[in-house]
Amino acid sequence: MLLGGFLTLAIVMGVGRFYYTPLLPLMQRDYGFGPDIAGIVAAANFAGYLVGSLMATVVSRGAPRLAAFRVGIVASIVTTFAMGLTDDLALWLVLRTVSGLASAFAMIAAAGMVAEALAAIGAEARLSWMFGGVGIGIAGSGLLVHFAAPFIDSAGLWMAAGLLTAILAPIVFIEIGERDLPATLRAPDPRRRVPRPLPFWPLMLNYSCEGLGYSVFATFIVAIVKSRPGLEGMGDWVWIIAGLAGLPSCLFWSRMAERFGFSAALMAAYAAQIVGVLLPVASDSGAAALVAAVLFGGTFMAITLLTIPLGRHGLGGRGFAVLTAGFGLGQMLGPLIAGFLVAGDGNYDMALAGSAAVLGIGLVALAVAIRMRPATV
Repeated sequence: MLLGGFLTLAIVMGVGRFYYTPLLPLMQRDYGFGPDIAGIVAAANFAGYLVGSLMATVVSRGAPRLAAFRVGIVASIVTTFAMGLTDDLALWLVLRTVSGLASAFAMIAAAGMVAEALAAIGAEARLSWMFGGVGIGIAGSGLLVHFAAPFIDSAGLWMAAGLLTAILAPIVFIEIGERDLPATLRAPDPRRRVPRPLPFWPLMLNYSCEGLGYSVFATFIVAIVKSRPGLEGMGDWVWIIAGLAGLPSCLFWSRMAERFGFSAALMAAYAAQIVGVLLPVASDSGAAALVAAVLFGGTFMAITLLTIPLGRHGLGGRGFAVLTAGFGLGQMLGPLIAGFLVAGDGNYDMALAGSAAVLGIGLVALAVAIRMRPATV
């Protein structure tokens, strides 16, 4: 099941959701649109993810959840392939919106089924391995673009990714399902920290800022690096390295959380991400771009993994849905605002600096939430 979950996230997140990033400069070359249109297309995908994640929280266990998972996988593959069949903006927006819906349904359903199976055998911590699939999907799709772009245009690359993910689909259909594994009791590790809930509304502000702040880097970083003289050939590698850094990131930060506390680990992850977002603003060097990729790729998934346990039980058990809504709204607005800023009087440095400032606000909100938490919680 872990393998199935790993490949699920590679398909629907690493490719279905983030493949647009390394393809964006090629699409702009082939179709001639600017950063404003680029931001709108990215926002459509994030909007679909927002709606899909909220809808997925009300899907019941059993046959409905399994059906949502399978439909999500198929829809993600089909919409990825279909992006190469048209150059119509309206159709792109529809396809990217449906892709966002599909990725939310497939990810949440798969994570739920895998997490429940792991909980039954006392191995909840192994869920971190599943999220490495996002990183391998990002790295693999970045490698595809890098090596195939000299021979295939952006339309062909969309279709190639759709075909490659379709090859993986039978594995996830076989491995992911509703399983009742025999319960196994394990003695708790006294050294292992458990998440202590934080006051909800400061955490909500924090997570909403993360959605907006991370999404600008995640959408435009390849285009930013490729636009800089002397770094044109490094753009794809920045994205590939971000994916490779993401591969072990959730496992690493989970271990840090268990040793030093979830809140402390989350603060450190935020600080690292802010530095990563600011590095391309502070320096035009290739070294700065590569370090930024490591810091960003090594934190953006882990921040979600660390945040949800701290707030999921808030608001009478509706915390997960509300946190997801705030994050989803933020990540939808991020590329939209940045795209229009760059198309107007601004530039990419201003967009990155602005997103880092938003992340800074989120870090302050997190510090406030930690300070407000009762000592007995």
